[in-house]
Amino acid sequence: MQPRGAMLQGLTIELQNGRTVNPLHTAPWVATPEAKTLDGLIQGLSGEWPCIPFGVPQEGQPPEWYAPEGWEDPFAHGYAAHHDWDVSLDEAGLEANIRLPIDHPIQSIRRRVQPIQNGIELDLWVNPRRDCMLPIGLHPVFALPEDPGRMSLDIPGATSVISHPETPQPDPTPVKPNAISSNLSCVQGEGDETLDFSLLPRPENSETRLLVLGGTGQVSLKDRTTGDIFSLTYDAKTFPFVMLWISNKGRSTAPWSGRHLALGIEPVCAAFDLGTSVSTTANPLRSKGYDTAYEFKSGQHFHTRYQIRAQAQSIGARSTPRAK
Repeated sequence: MQPRGAMLQGLTIELQNGRTVNPLHTAPWVATPEAKTLDGLIQGLSGEWPCIPFGVPQEGQPPEWYAPEGWEDPFAHGYAAHHDWDVSLDEAGLEANIRLPIDHPIQSIRRRVQPIQNGIELDLWVNPRRDCMLPIGLHPVFALPEDPGRMSLDIPGATSVISHPETPQPDPTPVKPNAISSNLSCVQGEGDETLDFSLLPRPENSETRLLVLGGTGQVSLKDRTTGDIFSLTYDAKTFPFVMLWISNKGRSTAPWSGRHLALGIEPVCAAFDLGTSVSTTANPLRSKGYDTAYEFKSGQHFHTRYQIRAQAQSIGARSTPRAK
């Protein structure tokens, strides 16, 4: 766990059949001279980290996704994602703590990672400084191979998929903005065609953000070549949506440079990644009865627990990842 953002880096899981897998992503510039020129979370972009609050204000969305200006964390995905945590190691696992600035509605955040059978278990505690409503999210980023369609993505219980409302998109995407689709295998494209986002990576260079509604708290990513299955388990009552960040070599500017290939599988209670004001006021999701922000109460700690696991298809996987 690196101090910056308390991001996991280099998670290795040994399967019962003796092979090892590295399910989480590390950006190609991490630990290179180029990284020293970068700031914030981008510098060491890796693995998994919490986002309190989730998102950042953006431009270009339709009127129904706009909101009056209000308090916003100036850092994308929150102050804690861009600053160094105090990280410690004990016999049980890794722990990280950070205190936020005095004017921030959150006083401190703590997280803990420990090995379990087949993977790791993560705990997150948030201590609010005052009563507040904030969009929140978890940000696991999984590695993708170069072969198009090699990974099969499944989100049980999903009822619909909404494409990001930003128009025009800052990065190339084949999907129609602000469109509602029935499932990942038939996402509306810019024309009349439908696109299959259940098989990744995509064949074209693109960057796509999708919000999946109705998940039951488990997402699986299967390697159709090796049979390995990677899974994320989370509390669907706290996080009613899964935001997918399909980073498919679509960003051409540095440090992305057309080489970034990864899948963010992000359980959120948020209106996409549009920031606090949009998530806490009227928006199309709230109008349908969905929560898009979490209500923190002063003096009451927020806690959630989630797991990342790996297993071989033919043999149940057992693992003892080492904390470093």
